[in-house]
Amino acid sequence: MIGQMLAVTSDAEAQRYREINQWKDETIFDRFRGAARICPEKIALICGQEEITYGELLAKVEALASNFVGDGIQPGEIVAVQMPNSIFQPLTHLALNAIGAVYMPLHDAFRQAEIGHLMAKASAVAVVMPNTYGGEDYPAMYEEAASNLPELRKRYSVGGTGIHTEPFEDLLELSNETAPTSNFDQGKSDDIGHIMLSSGTTSMPKISVFTNNNILSMMDSFADMVHLSVEDVAAALAPMGTGATGYVFPVLPMLLVGGTSFILERWKEPQAAVDLITKNGCTFATAIPTQITLMLPFIEQTTSENFADFRCFNNAGAPLSHEAACQIEAAMGCRVQSIYGTTDGGVPCMVSIDDPEEKRTSTVGRALPGRSVELRDRDGNQVPTGQAGEICWKTPDKSYGYLNDMEAARDAFDSRGYYKSGDLAKIDDRGFFSIVGRVKDMILRGGQNISPRRIEEMMEVHPKILEVAVAAMPDKRLGERACAFAVLKGGQSLSLAEVVSFLEEKKIVKWQFPERLEILDELPRSPGGKISKDKLTEFVANKMNQEIEGEAL
Repeated sequence: MIGQMLAVTSDAEAQRYREINQWKDETIFDRFRGAARICPEKIALICGQEEITYGELLAKVEALASNFVGDGIQPGEIVAVQMPNSIFQPLTHLALNAIGAVYMPLHDAFRQAEIGHLMAKASAVAVVMPNTYGGEDYPAMYEEAASNLPELRKRYSVGGTGIHTEPFEDLLELSNETAPTSNFDQGKSDDIGHIMLSSGTTSMPKISVFTNNNILSMMDSFADMVHLSVEDVAAALAPMGTGATGYVFPVLPMLLVGGTSFILERWKEPQAAVDLITKNGCTFATAIPTQITLMLPFIEQTTSENFADFRCFNNAGAPLSHEAACQIEAAMGCRVQSIYGTTDGGVPCMVSIDDPEEKRTSTVGRALPGRSVELRDRDGNQVPTGQAGEICWKTPDKSYGYLNDMEAARDAFDSRGYYKSGDLAKIDDRGFFSIVGRVKDMILRGGQNISPRRIEEMMEVHPKILEVAVAAMPDKRLGERACAFAVLKGGQSLSLAEVVSFLEEKKIVKWQFPERLEILDELPRSPGGKISKDKLTEFVANKMNQEIEGEAL
């Protein structure tokens, strides 16, 4: 059951959101049902060998909703869904939304530590899981965690049953004992209906809660920015359990307008993602920037005719480099669309596909309608145009804080309800925002500030570098120095001297230069796709200690 939260939207603000049509007082299920009744024969979702029409999906959603009610799941109760990419996530989400219950997606890679913490924090009453996936016995994993989860009443498994689980597939048909429910009214537009989990780069993931009005405001803004229509065919490439990038943007909005989503079963090889787009005539795709970067060589090897239907590649979760954005537009003949926001706080601004190329490829767009966005200095004062400040916002799609974690919520939101992002941004004279770094990522070298993002943007265009991150490494004399961590393109090698020479050509002050280079096979990331800078700092600190110990022997 939904517990303690921070009230971050006042009654006056809620009224204003209604007046400007940002809150339309519908539920997600209402919107989906309307689309399904218009085009029942149309394909809604395809994932691997699974394929389902709108009519079939609506019937299964209503059957599942009725069976959930029969199993005692009540409005306001939380049900977790820990599944690999499949049609079962949206199916379960819509059924829970129909009865006023709350959907909480969990990344399929989460194990006992994460699920134990999150399920207990949320007081989740049920979970939907695979019987087995990736060699993991999920029923056994939940059985081990169950002793610390007194609220957990129901465990459903897909593709077979394990210890103390019931077959989920049985809930997708109406039984003789369960009467069909054709008109659901338990869900309300201002009720909490959706949970997303923060990335948890430095701690356990936090539980952010959203109402139907919040999520639909986000969906409608996205649809406007990309001109979404019933004719669109989406490619969903990221893991759906991460929340927004894997589900909320490439799958959910399609179900609300009557489009079709092709869902990549599992991200393994970039070529499979490119094939999904080209073979199915996809018109847009959603991915995190890392996926886009890895796909680029394969996209550039594909003839432009194969992207004839493709018009938009949107990204979220982390900044996409200017160079990668330009390469995508040139190779695919499409427009890049960036979504800026956080799992915790919502989306204050987006790029529109109608924006000029220079703005599409190098900014995160302008503030969306109904959003109030401020750039602040360390003292909380707004900074002048052109100067960097922490980007803070108050929006109709922001979360209501963290479930059962008032302390964290008060840290994230100020007394006026503004979300404090921790991102450093600039705004130009046309209202476009550019993210220039993180407040906490700033490296303090002997009293001089080094912006990792600035150096990363310069190094990203090096011909040998596929991906790069700059993070702090400890230094006894200066406190911190900058260390660059690079993933190289195939067959390449790179030295620190080459990096320094490359940056010297950029004519920047030398104390900004990285003073160490680490070559990695991949950069460590959170489940949401963000680079874990703390893990990079920990890695290089440990390596430096080992080097000192080796010298002492």
